[in-house]
Amino acid sequence: MQNRLLVGAYEVDITPPLGVDLAGYFNVRKADDILDNLYAKTVVLKTETTEVAITSCDLCVIPREIVLRIRELASVWSGIPKDNIMISATHTHTGPVTTGLLAGEIDPAYIDVMVRRIASGIAIARRNLREAIIKIGRGEESSIIFNRRYIMNDGSVITNPGKLNPNIVKPAGPVDPELLLILIEERLGNPIALITNYTNHVDTIGGTGISSDYPGVIAKYIKEHFGDIPSLFLNGAEGDINHVDVKDPTPQVGYEEAKRIGKILVKEIIRTLDRIEPLEADLKINSSIIKIPIRKPSKEEIEKAKELLSRHIESHSKELTAFDLAKGSMEVERAYAQEVLLLSQLDKDFEDLELQVIALGNLVLVGIAGEPFVELGLKIKRNSPFRYTGVVSLANGYSGYIPTERAFDEGGYETRLARSSKLDKRAENLIIEEVLRLIKEQHKQYR
Repeated sequence: MQNRLLVGAYEVDITPPLGVDLAGYFNVRKADDILDNLYAKTVVLKTETTEVAITSCDLCVIPREIVLRIRELASVWSGIPKDNIMISATHTHTGPVTTGLLAGEIDPAYIDVMVRRIASGIAIARRNLREAIIKIGRGEESSIIFNRRYIMNDGSVITNPGKLNPNIVKPAGPVDPELLLILIEERLGNPIALITNYTNHVDTIGGTGISSDYPGVIAKYIKEHFGDIPSLFLNGAEGDINHVDVKDPTPQVGYEEAKRIGKILVKEIIRTLDRIEPLEADLKINSSIIKIPIRKPSKEEIEKAKELLSRHIESHSKELTAFDLAKGSMEVERAYAQEVLLLSQLDKDFEDLELQVIALGNLVLVGIAGEPFVELGLKIKRNSPFRYTGVVSLANGYSGYIPTERAFDEGGYETRLARSSKLDKRAENLIIEEVLRLIKEQHKQYR
């Protein structure tokens, strides 16, 4: 007998006030405009035996301590077990600072409100439960994704080496063009929510305006097509993937670029809707926490960082992004020196990284608390026994970049020691091994 599936959905506004620091860059950016609002969007799934919540937030990252606060409140208010709640970030770089990374300070008053609003959204989605069916489809969009690490003429690997750089030989890794689309409908066919799983950095706008970037563009078009329903964006293994075509001289930054990417993805979403199929309502969830060694700076690195920071250097740059790394900016070097000192004060040797697996019929979603490289995601997909496998990065915490073991020998931005890149090179294999164990355990139960 097939399980009866109940689904509820809700979205809540989590837009911060002007004046908050924006996340994701090497310099402080004070928000002075709201280009579009930020939301936390939740889908709750319930069968006779299992209940889970999946929440996607228009934020750059959500550290584990905030995830635990949200889960605690949401569980009290909704009755959903804490460990059965997935909370992910879209990775927008025009959202508020939520943890100490690179530059900017947290606004504690905003964080307190944000936590309660996200938890409220989960509780309200739980109250909206009604009988539903879920359909899934697989699309593909490769024209807007590029591996941002490049092998250069001298054999080095550089992240974001710049458009039309004559020293570029080829990309250092692959991309993942797969788009998974999950449509949730009432029995009568009325849509309840839409979930998109796709792999690409959410950093197209820049500047000092608050924005949800291209996932927000998708959400607006979905509302026009389906009515007022939540559109959740679950980012894939995007650690080394972005939207920049180095062979194209055209500038690719600003709100118009976000609109361009959003429209392209919407077209593929609509095409994919023509080939979706129902999922069985067999809901399972499992998770584990693995301990990964943390890299610490050496005494030499600490002394060098102190010496660099002791120099007086006037700041002239208005905006410092990952695209500035190849230019050798002294301000970026100072930011990394500060990161070295902060890591030297870290009072732990291991990172507790949560892995979460949610299975529904022949679909499995894998939550990873960081930014895995695309190869890690592709390995999980290739070895998964499920017909559909979606990797969800930035889920249930933030442990920084998760490069391949090979990438540590290559170098590049994503492997350079900082709070955003502190895991040991063994992280890739430790995560893949544990994820596949969890997935295969779930698949045995499904069969």
